[in-house]
Amino acid sequence: EQGKIGVVFNIGTVDISIKEERTPVNDGKYHVVRFTRNGGNATLQVDNWPVNEHYPTGNTDNERFQMVKQKIPFKYNRPVEEWLQEKGRQLTIFNTQAQIAIGGKDKGRLFQGQLSGLYYDGLKVLNMAAENNPNIKINGSVRLVGEVPSILGTTQTTSMPPEMSTTVMETTTTMATTTTRKNRSTASIQ
Repeated sequence: EQGKIGVVFNIGTVDISIKEERTPVNDGKYHVVRFTRNGGNATLQVDNWPVNEHYPTGNTDNERFQMVKQKIPFKYNRPVEEWLQEKGRQLTIFNTQAQIAIGGKDKGRLFQGQLSGLYYDGLKVLNMAAENNPNIKINGSVRLVGEVPSILGTTQTTSMPPEMSTTVMETTTTMATTTTRKNRSTASIQ
């Protein structure tokens, strides 16, 4: 929104949003964006700017139990505590990951620009798209435009790690991919 970058994710309860609010990135320059997530905890960093962090309250078993303990009759404390502990563990398991969306079309906030070096669980998503991987679904105007421009190596942005994907895709809507994991149902990245 208004040129600022953000990520919305859901781990089975509510949408969680993390944004870079300080500076817009629609300035015509190339930027390096790093997003990491573990359960409900997440970080988002643009270039070498300060890291944005999200740590939800009630993230540990004890915190969850203490929040609801006052409202539970004493005789039910133990079963509720055990249930909360199990529920907390379930929220850290990604056994039903279905998809990620690049571009935000479903939220009415289109991304228009170029992407490179996009990884998901070690998969080079843009490289897979460029290779016409059958697990990738592309919606809208998405096209391969080449390798990473040399400007990314300048002092305006952070330097790229050597393992970073060099495929550049230009998109004005969304791109999607699916992948099948061992001993799991089909998952998709959108």
